[in-house]
Amino acid sequence: MIFNTWAYAVFLPVAVALYWLVPVRARSPLLTAFGFFFFAYYHPPHVLLIAATIPLVGWIAYQVAPDVAPDARGARRRWLALGVSLCLGALVFYKYQGFLIDVARGLLAPLGVSLDLHALALRPPLGISFFVFEYVHYLIEVFRGTVAPARLGALSLFIMFFPTLICGPIKRYNLFHPEEAASRFDPEGLHAGLQRILFGLAKKTLVADTVAPYCTPILAHPERYDAGMLWLGVYGYAMQIYFDFSGYSDIAIGSARLFGYRVPENFNYPYLQPNIARFWRAWHMSLTSWITDYVYIPLGGSRRGEARGAWNRLVSMTLCGLWHGAAVHFAVWGLYHGLALNAYRLWERVRGRLFGPRTGPLHPVGRALGTLVTFHVVCIGWVLFVCDLKAAAFIIPRLLGLR
Repeated sequence: MIFNTWAYAVFLPVAVALYWLVPVRARSPLLTAFGFFFFAYYHPPHVLLIAATIPLVGWIAYQVAPDVAPDARGARRRWLALGVSLCLGALVFYKYQGFLIDVARGLLAPLGVSLDLHALALRPPLGISFFVFEYVHYLIEVFRGTVAPARLGALSLFIMFFPTLICGPIKRYNLFHPEEAASRFDPEGLHAGLQRILFGLAKKTLVADTVAPYCTPILAHPERYDAGMLWLGVYGYAMQIYFDFSGYSDIAIGSARLFGYRVPENFNYPYLQPNIARFWRAWHMSLTSWITDYVYIPLGGSRRGEARGAWNRLVSMTLCGLWHGAAVHFAVWGLYHGLALNAYRLWERVRGRLFGPRTGPLHPVGRALGTLVTFHVVCIGWVLFVCDLKAAAFIIPRLLGLR
């Protein structure tokens, strides 16, 4: 069920009205049931899959909790590895089969080995990239002892909370409070939620959907256009993807407020940031924080020297790119941003040695120039994101005046 459809326009008010009309103790189970209905609307058989994974993950969480087995850290680690492997394995099985087979075929071809394997024709479950990351977060935090193992009902609601099912934001269990949300109706929250939903719909329909028909043909057939038109197409796509994704996030955040929940913000004026590091702290923030907490920091972050930190950023951003889609150009897009982050880190070190540490905010002129450069670095990256590598190899040199 897509947010900007009549089906959702009917479903959401009915869900909100019933939620606040039933007794408090029935609200969380009812909201979970709405989530299953929302999920089934897309593809009913997948309900069986997600309904089976919730109790499985819940049971594994009890095996990894420190207060359940305080003297068995090795066993808890093995249970954690099993749980995370099952979650990520499901994601790979449904989303990355074809990609991995193509990569293996490409690696074996120079050796004269042909790989006669074909990916299964599978329909990925709705929002699998989002709820798998929420599962992994939950298991890791239970293992660390920052989150207590949840009751089945609470975990089911956390995963099946329909406002965040299809496009996030990626929630954190310790910030998700069913009991508080269900306790009392908040007219101010209702007003704020409706306002946010309308704002998101305006972003999606009035901006993203309006721009798309103009920029899509340019990037689809770049050979027909000169550099000026290609830049207009890239600028248009930058606006389209931002207003589309942030619009969906606004609708999700607003929908959550109607039920008394607050979920993480996902965007904070990313195109107005003065450097690429600040861009990534403002773009898809729930994913960026997840990658930081569960990939970059466990790899060692920047604690083991600059070279290791640079490598960790490349790995983290490449995985971030692959999270968006099972294709080589998504991985290259992530790698590109990893290189950009490393280049910025190097520039900051050189600048610090030449001029000393920063002692205050950026000068307005410096901030404006940094924002302009960062925006264009991001725009060139969008070419890698939306086009295959062959098309990107044609477009980017032309944008830079090299073709």
